[in-house]
Amino acid sequence: MLIDLHCHSTNSDGTWTVEEILRKANEKGIKILSITDHDNLKGSVEAFQLNSSNNLFEGILIAGMEISTKVLGQKVHLLAFFPDIQTAQHPDLISVLDKIQNSRYYRMKKMIERANQFGFEVTFEEVLKEASGDNNEQPTDVISRPHLGRVLVKKGYVQDLKEAFDNYLADGKPLAVERFTLKFSEWIDLIHRIGGIIIWAHPLHARKDMSALKEVTGYLRKYGIDGFELYYDYTQKYKISPDFEKEGSTFLWEIAKRNKDLVITAGGDFHGDVGVLGMEIPLEHVQKFFEKVGIQVQILPKS
Repeated sequence: MLIDLHCHSTNSDGTWTVEEILRKANEKGIKILSITDHDNLKGSVEAFQLNSSNNLFEGILIAGMEISTKVLGQKVHLLAFFPDIQTAQHPDLISVLDKIQNSRYYRMKKMIERANQFGFEVTFEEVLKEASGDNNEQPTDVISRPHLGRVLVKKGYVQDLKEAFDNYLADGKPLAVERFTLKFSEWIDLIHRIGGIIIWAHPLHARKDMSALKEVTGYLRKYGIDGFELYYDYTQKYKISPDFEKEGSTFLWEIAKRNKDLVITAGGDFHGDVGVLGMEIPLEHVQKFFEKVGIQVQILPKS
């Protein structure tokens, strides 16, 4: 079955609008879709609103978002999914997201200061324009590193977004600045408490070796992770060695097989300029996902 439980719109660092994603997903025959923008639910909310009035996407929409945290000092991305859009908008979650959004705004100010000290002539207004297009509002909830990276590309300081991250924007690089987020255990507790589930996104990304992967996996299992995103194309965004992908994937698949409480998901990590939209996944994993997240579906779409 063709699904995608991990894609990004212009409500975070994607280059496609929600409407464009819905139309393209429908055109490609995607049956289940979740717009999982970084640290906010606006992509999901907009998708449900658009679809209720225009029916742009004929499949099943899932409310979701992507969040960033760290485990043992290692970067970890988590996907939160909810049984419905109302559950997703719980006041406790919205309060945390507001705090994160404000921290993104001030982090970008500091990153631009560093960029100018480094010799790049970049203004906050340029990054705002990149984040919002022709919109004059200041999108403090969506300003992120890719927006600064795209400005660096447009001004000729780097050839592409990959070079921007590899040399300047990734964690530990000259322009990187930490921002507020919850501890991974706090994220898991919060999402579970309000009625959602937590999936580990692209789990092989940011792992140096199998030892690091096993350490992080152990901690996430201990604190109640609900599953792994094991259908993911590492040739598109987070490139890793074929040997590590084979060994790491085998390790995680074995854990999933031994622990029936874990679910497996698929995501293309589509950003418009990187990633893919739509991944094939066996129907059994889709059924288990619906059961875990608490969505009642009488008849699943045919693949």
